[in-house]
Amino acid sequence: MRQAIVTAALAALATGCSGVGGTGSLELTIYGEDFIEQEIPAAGSSEGGEGFVDGWTVRFSRFLLCLGDIVVADHGGGVGAEDSSLRVFDLHRPGPHEVVTFDDVGAKRWPELSFAIATADQDTVAGNVGDEDLELMGDNGWSVYAEGNADDGTTEISFAWGFHTTTRFEECHHDDFGEGVVVPAGGVESAEITIHGDHLFYDDLASHDPNLRFQHMANADADQDGNVTLSELDAVQLADIPAAEGPYGVGASNVN
Repeated sequence: MRQAIVTAALAALATGCSGVGGTGSLELTIYGEDFIEQEIPAAGSSEGGEGFVDGWTVRFSRFLLCLGDIVVADHGGGVGAEDSSLRVFDLHRPGPHEVVTFDDVGAKRWPELSFAIATADQDTVAGNVGDEDLELMGDNGWSVYAEGNADDGTTEISFAWGFHTTTRFEECHHDDFGEGVVVPAGGVESAEITIHGDHLFYDDLASHDPNLRFQHMANADADQDGNVTLSELDAVQLADIPAAEGPYGVGASNVN
């Protein structure tokens, strides 16, 4: 029942001018939003009505992510800046967190901004974490590690899930400012990679408006020890989840 692990959206904060000739700087940061830093609430208890529709609340204690292979380019294949380093960040810590600053980047719009959430290895470096977290990711070859607990007022469930999937994000854009980033001559452009921890709990891979649910994950605790493992989740078929806890949409993906 392991679904889409994590998705990301890039918010490019345009400066209002493209610059003609010359160079500028590009600052990249990463941010986990309140859902990762604080909690994902039950829908009925949040001001905007966002959250779990089945009454659960999730709080992360760690949300480690390995980010790297950043490329800033144009449609013709010209590369303005790139960094192949892999860095581990804990997005539960208050952010945004600085990733990298590129200096002497050509002053113009760079429409092709891409990056990867990739499996860590022994050459991976720390973004904002200590040696323990860095070794945890590198030794296990994880790209994402989510640790925390969930409760519905009567039951508490803990989890610690490490994922090996590598995902590349391309053609990053902002709904208001367009594709990529605009580097101003003699100035600085800032862009933020925003990670959405709530997507771990989507009940539909195809819908534009999925719900957040946790009850089926709590039910997967086969040994009833209060900790749900990935092995226990893998043992549950989506088709076997009661209709009251779904239905689950998996689109064209081959997901069990």
